[in-house]
Amino acid sequence: MDAVQLPDARFVAERQAGAWTSLLLAAQAMDVVTTAVDSSRGTVESMAVSAQLLDYGGLALLLGAKLLLAAAAAAALGLAASRIKQGVAPSRITFRFALMAVQAATVGLVWVSLSNVALLSSL
Repeated sequence: MDAVQLPDARFVAERQAGAWTSLLLAAQAMDVVTTAVDSSRGTVESMAVSAQLLDYGGLALLLGAKLLLAAAAAAALGLAASRIKQGVAPSRITFRFALMAVQAATVGLVWVSLSNVALLSSL
């Protein structure tokens, strides 16, 4: 019987990094859209940083900041994933930590967007 060949650890890490970065980017965009719709209906942004960004530059600045954060997360995940193949143990730890942070942020943003939708439906 042939041995089962497992995928390369670097390939799996890069695939996870790409998938979760895409989900984070989608969650960021969904948060901006729901914030825009809510603010057009007269609600006030409760997150202090987001409120400041909206005051200074509107939705464009908020979206730009969120895209920059997603790019930083993608860079951290991508760099750690590329170093995993070299067998560097700290890279595996860094990748797992960064992946868990991106996963938590993505789930949190989805929760916030659903909360924005609930707020919109209550108006």
